[in-house]
Amino acid sequence: LCFIEHMYQYSLESFVTFLYKAIDRTEPCEDLAQRSVLLIAMIRMTIFRWVNRGLFESHKLIFCAMLTFKLFQLGRLKGDDTTDEEYSFPYFNYLLRAPLVIGTENPLSDWLPNKCWGLVLKLTELEGFEQLGTNMEKDAPSRFKEWFNELTPESVKLPLDWKKLDSVPFQKLLVLRCLRPDRMCGAMADWIRGALPNGKDYMDCDGSSSFRQILQNSFEDSTSTTPIFFILSPGADPVKEVEAMGKSLMNLKLGGNYWNVAMGQGQDVVAMAKLDIGHREGHWVMLQNIH
Repeated sequence: LCFIEHMYQYSLESFVTFLYKAIDRTEPCEDLAQRSVLLIAMIRMTIFRWVNRGLFESHKLIFCAMLTFKLFQLGRLKGDDTTDEEYSFPYFNYLLRAPLVIGTENPLSDWLPNKCWGLVLKLTELEGFEQLGTNMEKDAPSRFKEWFNELTPESVKLPLDWKKLDSVPFQKLLVLRCLRPDRMCGAMADWIRGALPNGKDYMDCDGSSSFRQILQNSFEDSTSTTPIFFILSPGADPVKEVEAMGKSLMNLKLGGNYWNVAMGQGQDVVAMAKLDIGHREGHWVMLQNIH
């Protein structure tokens, strides 16, 4: 992850902290085997949620995909009721790199972009997809065009015998990759939900939670010695929610047990003074615009 964004770095100390939190939250059980299952599930979700909450929205799908691909490569998805697919490096390589054949005439140029046809020709070089180009060009071009024009083709069966790809959804991703690459994010998310054990819980982590719920959970995960950082998009302002939570928890009062400093020229002295008070008295201190 640190290659995607340099701030995505995690210490062993933080990992151990959340590991112990997960152990404390796990439901007690007298049966050792069941206790182990519960511990593994809670530790996985706790660590995942900790990392996931610190990611930009545009990177969360990448994180989920990385985990799922790794498990797929190790054969750890095999045996799940939702998939019986075997990992294939040529398939995986095609999905990631999308190689194409160039310099060939596109017989379906009235509705299919030339680049997509080049991707189709390259896909026909892989085992199991040899007839895709012929089927599209000669056997059922109108049916493929209809599928191509669907708003959500990932949820629609492919024409002819290619409808069988619904039972091997990773292979269907390859067809989407070459024909409708604009739908890959949604299709990838659907594949993760089906392929990863309890995939919906991971893929939609915090998706249905309000900001206040996420803030409350993050506060419960925090400690008095570790600050909480808010990385904001334009127009976002968490101050009211933070203050509302503080009032409900400890009767937070500005100027009493809570200090809010907007950073700027000369405000570093003020901020350090408030941090010193907060450290000695147990107050909350919010520093804004610290970038």
